[in-house]
Amino acid sequence: MRYIFAIALAIGTPVWAATIPLSELQVGHVASGERESRVIKRIGEPTKRVDTGEGTELHYPGLVVTVGWLDARAPNVERRVAALQGTGHRACTPRGLCPGMPISVAKRLYGSGELIHRSYGTFLEFYPKEAGCWLQLSVHAGLVQSVGVACST
Repeated sequence: MRYIFAIALAIGTPVWAATIPLSELQVGHVASGERESRVIKRIGEPTKRVDTGEGTELHYPGLVVTVGWLDARAPNVERRVAALQGTGHRACTPRGLCPGMPISVAKRLYGSGELIHRSYGTFLEFYPKEAGCWLQLSVHAGLVQSVGVACST
């Protein structure tokens, strides 16, 4: 997860990509930018917390929610969701795309997207028009391995 977050910070959102609605930047009913307290109220306490140095990963079965300060850390400012990665069968987008589904379903729901090859995996990415976050699918052998939302600052 921390690698996705680091790459997100480095590359930003391409302007040439087809757009998706901002409402699709959710995984397992957790939205990018959502307050940490709201996440915990909705889905409960995480099974594990991991400090990454860039934020804190909240681990749930089949879902990792990374929270941090989206702006400079300030007193009385709550951390917000900066990245999501879902591998469980409930880690779906609002349109119903879940890990384990064929890539063809993702393309039917969201369009062709951008296929990105990195040293640690292949990703199919979909971008909204005006946001620093995007839908990021880890793909292999024609299947969606994970559904995520990555954000740049």
